[in-house]
Amino acid sequence: MRLAGLGAAMVLAAAAWLAGALPSGDPAPTLRLEGLGSTSGKFQLGLVLWLVATAVLCVAWWHRKGSVWWFAPLLLAPPLASRDVYAYACQGDIWLAGLDPYKLGVADGGCLWTPSVPELWWHTPTPYGPLAIVLSGAAVGLAKIVSNDLDTQLAIAVTGLRLVALGGLALLGWGLQRLSKSRWLGLITPLVAIHAVSGAHNDALMAGLIVAALAAAKTRSKHDWIIAGVLLGGAVAVKVTALVALPFVLLLLPPWRQRWAALAAGVGTFAALTLASGLGLGWAQGLRNTGDLQQWTSLPTGAGMAAGYLLRAFGIDAMSACITVARALGLLAIAVIGLYAVRKSWKAPAATVIAACGWVLAAVAVLGPVFYPWYALAPLAVLAAGTEAWTKTRVAVTIGLCFLVLPNGLGLAVLTKGPGAFAAGAAVIALVAYAVRARPRSTA
Repeated sequence: MRLAGLGAAMVLAAAAWLAGALPSGDPAPTLRLEGLGSTSGKFQLGLVLWLVATAVLCVAWWHRKGSVWWFAPLLLAPPLASRDVYAYACQGDIWLAGLDPYKLGVADGGCLWTPSVPELWWHTPTPYGPLAIVLSGAAVGLAKIVSNDLDTQLAIAVTGLRLVALGGLALLGWGLQRLSKSRWLGLITPLVAIHAVSGAHNDALMAGLIVAALAAAKTRSKHDWIIAGVLLGGAVAVKVTALVALPFVLLLLPPWRQRWAALAAGVGTFAALTLASGLGLGWAQGLRNTGDLQQWTSLPTGAGMAAGYLLRAFGIDAMSACITVARALGLLAIAVIGLYAVRKSWKAPAATVIAACGWVLAAVAVLGPVFYPWYALAPLAVLAAGTEAWTKTRVAVTIGLCFLVLPNGLGLAVLTKGPGAFAAGAAVIALVAYAVRARPRSTA
């Protein structure tokens, strides 16, 4: 079965060349509007190979036959399921040119690789932190030293960004080892292969830094509180959503003196990275633009869309208002879940604290305004480090997320807006009903 998984990874690499997120552009630009019949035979073959290979990879993983060797073939092929890595390269290029990627989109900054980036993001500033920008700039800088050819430079930059993602996975493995937890659910998964190794998403580095910070805090050795603070500061400097892990890292350090010192180390690390990059806090402005996309994969957005569709059936056009209200309720739910998790973690065993951190990260991912499959990398990794509860559910979620985006980067959410919105609405109703039934009831 382990060899079957390796074979599936090799077929996935072949599918990436046929139907993946190619740097030359979308291999199926007419798919969304005109359907599969309008695409080339080459793309259709790649799509079939992707579907079969992903299924085989998931089955092999289900039987706990995962191997890091599955990652190797994907390093030699174009990205799968996302073109974000090209945007990372452009953001690094803009920064190297002395411009501010927090104020300029890739097209506005004059990046010559802009055609490789989805047009949707051409004029959108980056929402990523200073560490992500600096690492992207380092990958692009190396590429420009090695070659003068634009295509070769982009290929080298993508390789460099994949190495950054692999560095995040190495930290993740280190953290899981120190926590004495299996790597099966958090590290060697099909989702990691597709969106961390192949797609090189920043979430891989963030996940590794968070798990490593939790592991260092749990160890409670003489200087591990410093390491924990530095690692978490680095995670926040990649994506601001890592900030929700802060209270749980601190709770793993019982003495208040160590907690304050770890907090100072984290703040100092973030400040140092911000100063070193020459960038301010402009990424906070970029976060506003991420909500422009309306897809049902975010549960609040999906529920808002469903309400909007229902009102539209009665002649009332209130889609935007419904989504805005639903998203606000989603953010409120995140705050409530976060406060509840911190309260339950107070003076609790380390495993409880780590698991609570994972569930809060999961809530931030699915209850935020926008959700992509790679957003699940960090929650699933932290949950793997802290608990064995809901294992079958997490396995099912991991497998389902592998099929949520086609190999060229087109999300199925775009093709299934109506049905997906009502499915998300039903899921929200089911979750609320479960929460109401599961809440503790007072006794006389």
